[in-house]
Amino acid sequence: MKLTCVKNGKEIVHKDPLDLDYIEYDVVIDYLKVIGHLEKNPGARIEIDLTVPFIPKYNLVNCNSIFTQKFNQVINRKKFA
Repeated sequence: MKLTCVKNGKEIVHKDPLDLDYIEYDVVIDYLKVIGHLEKNPGARIEIDLTVPFIPKYNLVNCNSIFTQKFNQVINRKKFA
């Protein structure tokens, strides 16, 4: 599974590790270590849209419904924690 960050519709190639927006990237990487096994499609990907600072949007592409449901549960739990 591929994980990418986009800003203003363009993929961000070089991420600044000190930028707080990219902490979200690291958090999603950690989630994928736990729930990534639910997605068997090698062409699946998650796009994190960082256009609006501190309000990431997630676009799941070619992900199955089980993975999508679990991912949304984890992300929504994080938002309200």
